[in-house]
Amino acid sequence: MRSGLLSDLAVIGYEIFLEGNSIRYRYRKPGSPPDTVKLLIDELKKHKEEAVNILKMGDTITPTEKSQPQADVKASWPPEVQSLVDWFATLKEPPEPFHLEAHRHIVDPEKFFRSLRQDIKAGPTGARARMGALQSDLRMLKARLN
Repeated sequence: MRSGLLSDLAVIGYEIFLEGNSIRYRYRKPGSPPDTVKLLIDELKKHKEEAVNILKMGDTITPTEKSQPQADVKASWPPEVQSLVDWFATLKEPPEPFHLEAHRHIVDPEKFFRSLRQDIKAGPTGARARMGALQSDLRMLKARLN
């Protein structure tokens, strides 16, 4: 199997994992996968046994966990979100509790900021980023602190 095949699929937006000895893959980005992915999937099927052995070492290949260095994750944010991520990276935790919105009181700012950092580290394909929750929290936080 060509080195980088699993990483290439992850960068395109596929999560690759095992169910028993079967390889499963799921497209995690909005919309349809690119047409060029069919050749990569065919190559993965050809080299199933080797891919299974690799996946047994780490269970799942996702764009943010196994395949991309942090710089690549940062580069893949849409520009409007990247500016929020960059802004957040410059912040220090507020020393006291605050209201993010009228109905959301942040009682432990350190824990809240740690959670946002984890979401950012997970990248654009992380669960909260895919659902828009991370972006929403960053926008509200910026409005609150600026």
